[in-house]
Order: sequence, then C-alpha cells, then structure tokens
Amino acid sequence: MKAESIAGVICTPDARATEAGMDILRAGGTAIDAAMAAGAVLSVVYPHMTGFGGDALWLLGDGRRVDTLMGLGQAGHRLPDAGAIAMRGPASAATTAGALRGWSMAHDWSTHRWGSSLTWPDLLAPAIAFARDGYGVSANQAFWQQQRRDLIRDLPDLTALCCNAQGELLAEGTRVTRPQLTTTLEHLARVGMVDFYEGELATALAEGFHRLGNGLTRDDLTRTQAWHSEPLSIRYRNGTLYNFPPPSQGLYTLSALHALSFVDLAALGNGSADYFHYLVEAIKAQLKQRNRQLCDPAGGTLDTRRLLSHARAAADYAAIDPDIALPWHEQGRPADTVWLAATDNQGRTACLMQSLFHDFGSGCMVGDTGILWLNRAAGFNEDFAHANGWAPGRRPAHTLNPSAWLGDDGRQFYFGTQGGDGQPQTQMVLATQLVDFHQPIDRALQAPRFLQGRSFFGSSENLKLEKNIGPAVGESLAHRGHDIEWIPELSPFTGLAGAIAVYPGGRREAMHDPRGEGTALGQ
Repeated sequence: MKAESIAGVICTPDARATEAGMDILRAGGTAIDAAMAAGAVLSVVYPHMTGFGGDALWLLGDGRRVDTLMGLGQAGHRLPDAGAIAMRGPASAATTAGALRGWSMAHDWSTHRWGSSLTWPDLLAPAIAFARDGYGVSANQAFWQQQRRDLIRDLPDLTALCCNAQGELLAEGTRVTRPQLTTTLEHLARVGMVDFYEGELATALAEGFHRLGNGLTRDDLTRTQAWHSEPLSIRYRNGTLYNFPPPSQGLYTLSALHALSFVDLAALGNGSADYFHYLVEAIKAQLKQRNRQLCDPAGGTLDTRRLLSHARAAADYAAIDPDIALPWHEQGRPADTVWLAATDNQGRTACLMQSLFHDFGSGCMVGDTGILWLNRAAGFNEDFAHANGWAPGRRPAHTLNPSAWLGDDGRQFYFGTQGGDGQPQTQMVLATQLVDFHQPIDRALQAPRFLQGRSFFGSSENLKLEKNIGPAVGESLAHRGHDIEWIPELSPFTGLAGAIAVYPGGRREAMHDPRGEGTALGQ
C-alpha cells in the first residue's frame, strides 16, 4: 500500500524494518537516522539479502541538491588460499565490507549537517532487540532458502543460519535468535562503527579471516574507507536525473535514459511494443559497454563526461533500429540487495542500498561475530588483465545504483531496486512511468516490467516479459527479433523496487514493490 503524509514517510522490504524506521522519524530523527535503524533491522531479520558484512551506498537529497556516500570494500592484498576467486564460499569472501564505513559517514552527515542528536544505541536498539529476543522467519527468506537449499547444505555456516537442529530448512514464522550477532551489535552500539575496522571487532574479524583463508587481514579492514562523491547526472525531460559514479553501474542507467531523451516516449503509448523495444534496445547497448568498461576508477580510464555527453547520447539513440532487435550474447550475473528510503519532517530524503552481492553472500560467517560476509569478489572479471580484474586494493564493478530525479517544477522522485543486471532495467521503467507518463508511484511500481538477460534462477539470456504486457505486444517484439519468455505478472524476478515522491507544498508518498512483502508508513 502507498503511504502519504505531509511529514515523514518510509518504505522498506520488510514491515519490521519499516516500523523501526518510522519510530525514529516520530522521535524526531532524520531520514538518515530512520534508514539506518531500518537497515540495521534488515541486517538481522533479512539475512539472505543484506547484512553488516556487505557494502552500502547512500543517496541523500534535500530538494536542492543530491549527494552520494559510497561505502564499498576492496580486494585484500593477497588472493585467497585457493589462489583464485570463487562464486561462493571462502574464496568469494575476498573483498572487505564497506557498509559500516559508509554508515559512519552517514551518521556524521546526519549529526553535523542535518542536526540529529540520536546516538548509535538509539539507532541499533531495534535490531539488537530482534537479534536477542527473536524474530519470525519471513516468507521471503523461506522462499530463498528453498531456492538455495543445495547451497545451504554445502556451506556449514548457512546450514546453521537456515536450518533447525534436525537439518530441515526453517519454515516461515519459525522463531530465530542470533546470540553472536547480538553481542556484536551491542558492542558496536557502545563504541561505534569505526571499531569494525580499527578496534576489537576488527581483530576478531581478522582472526576469522585467517580461519577462512579468504586472504583478508586486519590491515585490509583498516584501509577500507567510505567517501563522499558528486553524483553523475543528466538532463531528462524537465528535470535532472542523478545516479552514482563508477565503480557503480549508475553511469549506464543514465546513459540508456539519456539516449531515450531523444524519443517522445509518451507519443509511442504507455506499454506499447514501441515503448518496450526502445527501452530494451537502449539498455542492451549500455550493458554491453558496461561489461567491457566498468571498473574501479582508481585503476581505469572511464571518461564519464564524454560518455554522458549530448553527442554520445545522440549517437546511442541513432544506433537503435526501431524495427530490429540487436542480437544479445552477453552473459549476465544476477545479484541481490535491498533498497529502502525515508523522508523526514524537513523534507530531506535518504536512500540506502545495502548488499551482500548474491543472496546469502559468500555463505560464510566470520569467526564468532555472527556476521555473514559478502561475495562481492565474484564481481571481478575472471581475466586479471581486464580493467575489472582482481588486483590488490581494487574495488570490483558494482551493481548498486539507486536514482533520484529532481524536476524543475519542484517534484522529487527517489527510486531503486534489487536485481543486479535488472536494476537499470527496472529503474528505466520507473523513471519513464513517473516522468514521461506522470504516473503516481503506486501505478509506476505496478507497471509491467521486462528483464533482458539472466533471472535469479534461470540461465537463459532471453527477454523476459511480465504477462500483463499482453500477447499483442509480445508478438510485435518477437517479430522484431526479440527472444521472448513470459514470466508471471508482478514477478519478483524483475526485482523488488521502491519509490518516494516529494511534491511541492509538502505532500510525500512512499511505497515498496507489490511484488514482495515490503511496506510503507507515513506520520
């Protein structure tokens, strides 16, 4: 359901997190505070999608400007004991976790720029209570456990997290406590997030790394830093569209929409075959470029100014044949995360994306901390000579890339989704629905979606269409050369998205995706 208010609003993929964030807003906290409290709860009750052992990006807006905070880990200074990077297991846990460095920066921003007086004990209290006193396994976690049951049985730490004493997968509603994580969170509430990288907890994590053999050390943790960055932006219709700079794939989300700014999508008709053809072809071109180019800017030569130039967008648009689909031979890698956002009483908005990369991350707990570690090292190219190949201290290409659009008329839209390669595709649908077709956020989130490439569970790289797109549109797209596969209406395969709208005059709206269990609340 959509939430509306003239004060604060929040939306997250789990009702418990939404309620924790709303309690913070009611207590006078900022949007950043609310997102942190909600994100902490998700890190406890939503362990298949997010956690403290992951990465995080923050997008902050106040109606006048947009800022980005990037909390991304990097490769250690040696490879795992296995000698190579794997998709799962200890050899995939070979990058540090940047999330809590980003949280420290966001907390400072909230305190010193937005005037918050809330402390770490205030913000972590709901998450600590769930970890200590217990919570029921969500339907979403139960679903993902079934999908990954072979993985869970292959990795002992996941077996302990997801199975009962008899070795059976936890059923929806099963009561769970996380005593090790409780101890870790209580410690962080007392001493602050810096301890994760430089203190007693860093030492405990380093001992866990040694036992895992993932190649990371305490020095690697200490070197992990978050940073404030100017967002990338383009003009889109009568407003400015913002996203994250490399190593985020936000550049390519913007580039696809920049190309589409040369065509009148509204004239093509909402949901028409022409509409979907242009969106699909625009993002296919950009994903191909991404797979060849995207890397840590510290080790590459990406010219973002040129790639986002008017001339480049015009050339990208001209390359789209309105009648013929280009062949698709790319191999995608699906990934998972959470998107959540809050707007506070002052009209300031914070969007948080926090990720373990793939669902359940590496599948490895680090020591006795109760922290599940990410497998973001699997985002490196297998070829070490590639710009995105593994190298000491390098950050891998990143899927996280939430968006914001600030209209010249004062409207503001903040939106994002989980889904790896599907993130830019779903964001294109949301952006065009909100901006080109002037849809309210509930209609935009319910609009039918597509996914070019691999889904979460399938290996096919074809074009997947939600069934409510309709057979006539599907036939027209197939006639143009698209390889069509139908998926259910409101399919979670297209990601669990969310959106917040802030309108002139003070009205705010928030909603999470009807494809999942997410909720929204307003004061």
